[in-house]
Amino acid sequence: MLNYIWLFLIASAICVAVGRDVSEETSDRFRNNQPLALHVDSMKAAGPNHWVGSVHIPKSAIASFYGASEARSVTSDTITFAADYVKSGSTSDNGTLTLTLPANAPQVMVDAAAANGDPTKLIGNAKSKVFEAPPLLPPNVSVDSLRAMYAASKAQPADIQPGNHYYQFTPPSVHFRILAKVANEGILKIADTAVTLALGLIGVMALWLGIMKIAEAAGLVLLLAKLVRPIMTRVFPDVPPDHPAMGAMVMNMTANFLGLSNAATPLGLKAMEELNKLNPVAGTATNAMCMFLTINTTALTLVPATVIAIRLTLGSTNPTDIIMPTFLATLVSLILGVFFTRFIQRFFPIREMEGSQVI
Repeated sequence: MLNYIWLFLIASAICVAVGRDVSEETSDRFRNNQPLALHVDSMKAAGPNHWVGSVHIPKSAIASFYGASEARSVTSDTITFAADYVKSGSTSDNGTLTLTLPANAPQVMVDAAAANGDPTKLIGNAKSKVFEAPPLLPPNVSVDSLRAMYAASKAQPADIQPGNHYYQFTPPSVHFRILAKVANEGILKIADTAVTLALGLIGVMALWLGIMKIAEAAGLVLLLAKLVRPIMTRVFPDVPPDHPAMGAMVMNMTANFLGLSNAATPLGLKAMEELNKLNPVAGTATNAMCMFLTINTTALTLVPATVIAIRLTLGSTNPTDIIMPTFLATLVSLILGVFFTRFIQRFFPIREMEGSQVI
C-alpha cells in the first residue's frame, strides 16, 4: 500500500510540474531568444577582450520586456547589475555577459538563473552597441523622436542618449525548468539519499540484530517474555497463555522494545495470523487483534536502533541522546492507547448478530 502512495505522490508532482511548465511555455514567460537592452554605467578592461563593471535597466523596461506582472515585485525605478563581459574576439562585437543579480532583481530573472545552475548569476550572449544619432537629422526628426523610436522597438531603453554604450543581452533559454527540478532535486536526489541512508544503516542494524541473536541464544529474550507474560494474560484475557499467538506477540513487543522494528514486522504478522485462528468469524477484528494493533503501533521502545543509526549516518555528535525522550514518549503513548482501546471495548462491546460478529 505504501508503494502505491509513493507512486501517487510522484505522479502528482510530475503532473503539477508539467502543468506549470506548459503554462510558462505558452505565455513565453522567459522571452526565450529575445534580446534585452542593458545600459552601460561603467566597464573597465580586466584583460584581453574582457571587461568588468556595472549595467542597469529601468523598471519600465522590465515591464515592457517581461510584462507588468513580473516588474511588480521590483521596488526601485532602476535595477543595477554587476557585469562581466568577455568578447568572442578582438574584432567581434559579440560575447558572453554575466550578470550578478541584485536583491531587487525580478523573480523571472532569478528563476531563469536558477534553471541554468546558479540563482545568483544570469549568463547569456551579448552584443556591444553604441547608440549613434545620424550626423544630419531631417528637419522634421529630432533626437528625442529618434530615441523614442528605438525605445518603442525595444532595441534599447529610453534613457540611452546618443553616444551611450549598451549591451543587447539575450538571456539563456529556459524550458520545462520545474519538471527538471522535480526530476533532479526531487526523485533522483531522494533516491540517491535513500540508497546512501540504507547503506549507512547496514552496520548498525547488523550490530543490533547480532545482539538480538545473542540474547535469544542466551535465553534473555525468553526471560523477558516470561517477565511480561503475567501482564499479557491480563491485557489479552481472550488468548490462552500457552497459545502460539501469545509467544508471537511477546516476541514482537520485545523486538520493538529493543528498537528492532524490521525484526518485529514478521513477528507481528505471525501474531495476527495466530490470533485469527482464535477468531470465530474470519476477517472480523477481535478485541485481542485491536489491542495488539494498538500496542504494536505505540511500540514501547527502549533503544530506537533505527533512529540512532540514521542520526549517526547524518553526522549527529550524540546520536544516543534520544533514548530517554523516546522511551518516555512511547510509554505515554502505550498507556493512553491501551486505556482508550480498553475503554472502547468496555462501552462498545462486540455483539453477536445472526451468527456473525459486529464490532
